[in-house]
Amino acid sequence: MRDSRLPRLLGLALAAAGIVLGAAQAAPAGGIDQAKAGLTALTDGDAAKAATLLTEAIDSNELPEEKAALFYAARAQARVALGDLPEAIDDYTTALEKQPGDAAAAYNRGNAHFALRQYDQAIDDYSKTLEIDVANAKALNNRGAAWFKKGNLQSALANFALAIAVDAEDPDVFLNRGKVYEALGEPEKAREDFLQVKRLDPSAKTPLD
Repeated sequence: MRDSRLPRLLGLALAAAGIVLGAAQAAPAGGIDQAKAGLTALTDGDAAKAATLLTEAIDSNELPEEKAALFYAARAQARVALGDLPEAIDDYTTALEKQPGDAAAAYNRGNAHFALRQYDQAIDDYSKTLEIDVANAKALNNRGAAWFKKGNLQSALANFALAIAVDAEDPDVFLNRGKVYEALGEPEKAREDFLQVKRLDPSAKTPLD
């Protein structure tokens, strides 16, 4: 399984949450201003500043409760970027408690568990994602990868087949399924999947290279 590309971590839809970001203030005043500055820092790639500002905003108890899940998920993203995966998982958990229907938070928590090799927890989170978003090909792909890591090749194969049914343009899924076929002793099927990877992404590396 290509761990360098699987699972892919994170993606935060700030606009969907109704937060309008302005330039970060030199000295944010109040929790909401700190939160906005933290989101801006996150967008700019400054994870450490984002984590600090979002922590100050959350601790201020001045944030609107209806936006709380967004801010916890944003701090989780910053913590992932900083390598603080257990704390990121805690933040995603809080985000999900506040907004149980947040498929992105469930998916991203699954990715954090995957990165920690906590495959059972990752599978649970990808399954939760799919309860919310049944056509999430990334969650199917990553759940298949987690099953592969656990040695359950048939469950891995089933998830990759479902992912391909949803999105047949993702080379990662074919690469992953090809590796399952290799492990099952079916080299011709593996080769066909690796060739499909090349068709979709000529620059991709496969066992055929």
